[in-house]
Amino acid sequence: MEDSSQNICLLSVCDATPNSFGSFEEFLVTLSEKLKQDGWMHVIIFRERPIEEVEKSLLNQNAQIRIMKPSKLGIINFVQLYQIIKEIQPNYVHFHFYPIFSVVNYLSFLFNIKIIYTDHMGSRKPKSTFKKIMRKPYYFTYSKLYSCGIEKVVCVSEFVKLKYFKEYGINPKKMCVIHNGINTIRFQKKSDIKEIREKYNLKEKIIVTCIGLRFDKGPHCLIKAAPLILQKIPNIKFVLVGGGDFRDYLEKLIEDQKIKDHVLITGIVTDVTDIYNISSCVVVPSVCEEAFCFIVAEAMAMEIPVVAFDSGAIKEVVHNESQIVPKNYTLLADRVVEVLSEEDDIFRKKEMRNHIIENFPLEKCVNEYFQLYKNISQNKK
Repeated sequence: MEDSSQNICLLSVCDATPNSFGSFEEFLVTLSEKLKQDGWMHVIIFRERPIEEVEKSLLNQNAQIRIMKPSKLGIINFVQLYQIIKEIQPNYVHFHFYPIFSVVNYLSFLFNIKIIYTDHMGSRKPKSTFKKIMRKPYYFTYSKLYSCGIEKVVCVSEFVKLKYFKEYGINPKKMCVIHNGINTIRFQKKSDIKEIREKYNLKEKIIVTCIGLRFDKGPHCLIKAAPLILQKIPNIKFVLVGGGDFRDYLEKLIEDQKIKDHVLITGIVTDVTDIYNISSCVVVPSVCEEAFCFIVAEAMAMEIPVVAFDSGAIKEVVHNESQIVPKNYTLLADRVVEVLSEEDDIFRKKEMRNHIIENFPLEKCVNEYFQLYKNISQNKK
């Protein structure tokens, strides 16, 4: 493959529909900016059309956007991608959120392309003994059938790399770790919070925030912990951010716990930095195994104390493991009370932010991806 910048094209295939401008969307925009500066072409595939803010930001960086809703049948995905690849002739095809082992990897035999994967997703433990027993032979079989054509599997944490090796049987030489990154300029503390509090009609002194109204993000665990927290610190508003079908269950649970007056469900917000900015503590009670956890990194960059369940790669992100508790809502309540009772420590908060700036800035993440593409084209390990 020639290393002529003017001829290089990256096709990013994302099994996602951006309905907010989150850290993954910002990663795509920043990557597109980097590729534009170096004369590369960037084509991005989404499941559905992204929101206007994301679309405009990508188009401003000369990225092209295509829509392709993946099928459960791999052969249909193969045909759809075959047509797109034949048309645009990319040098690299980078799959985000796609299963690593599938028939689409055979496209590498039909075109002069390099295939890369980044999963980004955490994992759930098998719900039954049968599924647990079958998981390894399942992935072993699929790895033998479909591992061909893969140049690199990017792991967003050491936790993911170990998981891929143990459960998927991926050769460690095929993997590399590139931690996710966040925009540390966007995620920084603002001094004026009066307008934000007025916007959400928040009069309570203490705000405990949970972001992501999905079962795997564990907001129900915080709701179960809330009465225990309120016994010790009554002047609290619990702010739940996000939308989805799980909201109905949460609203019933809030009623059952008799804490309705202490809970605000915002729905999807356009600027999550506002919520971080008024938070006294951000709780991340994930019941899945987090592959990275943007929420932890974002909150710490804004100098907000975090209390999180011991889930996947969160230990790799936090500044201090005292921020982590076992997956138990009683222990969660105890730790939140401890954090809220501590004296304000400006030095420690600055340490949290500096930890994120040093280890997980967006620029570092994007530069590492760009270097990976160049190394692959030059057959470097």
